[in-house]
Amino acid sequence: MTDETIIIDPVGMNIINRLAPGSKFIGQLESEGGLLIEGTIVGNVLVSGGPLVLMEHGSITGDVTCEDDAYLFGKIHPAEGKDHSELIAGGAVFMAQTLEARANITAGAIKTYDGAQVDGRIRTVRRAKTKSADAG
Repeated sequence: MTDETIIIDPVGMNIINRLAPGSKFIGQLESEGGLLIEGTIVGNVLVSGGPLVLMEHGSITGDVTCEDDAYLFGKIHPAEGKDHSELIAGGAVFMAQTLEARANITAGAIKTYDGAQVDGRIRTVRRAKTKSADAG
């Protein structure tokens, strides 16, 4: 059996925003361009124009909406008073072996790596087709 590896290339993936280790953000975070999280976010997260990358020591307590792909290595906790967070991704969700999530995850595609722990509903939905010009 071969081990698969997820490679994170911030420049190639348009990840232009970062919450560094040891940092804590409280409130609603909206990111234009990809977002790499190594710190802690308490609140909802909205990412457009690039992927969400939640690193192994990063955590989110709240709901997440990502228009692109989501790479999940860290922890996702529900907001106070909720049983689960909601994570919605327009692209694929990659759930790494280090992921610990209490979340309902909805995405265009799901890739799970051995060891990922998810307490919640996981479902896929059809990806929206891009508009094309009709001839005639």
